[in-house]
Amino acid sequence: MDSNGLRLFRAVAQSGSVAAAADSVHSVPSNISARIRKLEDELGAQLFVREPRGMRLTAAGEVLADYAERILALGAEAKAAVAEVVGGGGALRLASMESTAAVRLPPILAGFAAGHPRIGLSLTTGTSESVLQAVLERRADLGFAGGPVRHDRIVGEAVFTEELVLAVPHSVTSVEQANTRAMLVFRSGCAYRARTENWLRRRGEPPRTIMEFGTLDGLLGCIAAGMGVSLLPRIVVERPHLAGQISALTIADSRVETWVIRHRDCVPSRAMNAFMDYLRPPAQAA
Repeated sequence: MDSNGLRLFRAVAQSGSVAAAADSVHSVPSNISARIRKLEDELGAQLFVREPRGMRLTAAGEVLADYAERILALGAEAKAAVAEVVGGGGALRLASMESTAAVRLPPILAGFAAGHPRIGLSLTTGTSESVLQAVLERRADLGFAGGPVRHDRIVGEAVFTEELVLAVPHSVTSVEQANTRAMLVFRSGCAYRARTENWLRRRGEPPRTIMEFGTLDGLLGCIAAGMGVSLLPRIVVERPHLAGQISALTIADSRVETWVIRHRDCVPSRAMNAFMDYLRPPAQAA
């Protein structure tokens, strides 16, 4: 049972068919089918149920899929750790909520990159739910998501505390006046959207028009244009370039944490440890 066989097994498990798996790993279906049969012979168990429209995992296949994910991730971590020792650098893949990436991370990433020029940084953005999924699937080493994050395969800690405010067009001066406007929210899976929905329920407000956005810039632009209002961190709303376009109205029970998370089974690399030491306050890092 070698790593390449496990990689092909994982591709079939994720795609649901040999043909789709072959496309994703740039192989041929006959090679993948042969490797799957070899795995089944080695383990003495059927790993897939062959169906007319694809393949699905058996109970034994589900067990192997879990181990395969961990084995392949550990192999990748070992390769990266050796590369760090040899080259003195490494790579760090980050995933973050858009608002955190837009306001909190730029000075942190700039300072870290200046102090660790041989560590390659990459950053993807999305909702808290997509950040969590990226960390669970080992597509990101560290993630910034709305907290607290409770998952048996995740460890994390609070790194920022945000004050949520009602972001309104500059002409709106009260929460009551804002209640006549549409509520602008991020797509499902966003921590701030969940807080918005809870806030509306607690206030007992009647249903209002909900407009969903995929980007922070798009949402802010529509608030400035008078299309609606939104719950956002104060640090996002009160940036200088938004002055005169968007105002922040204080609301009750407005504190929300941002957590940095990693996979529980992940062995922290030197790059990860260096970043966490940089991210934490000096007293906490010590």
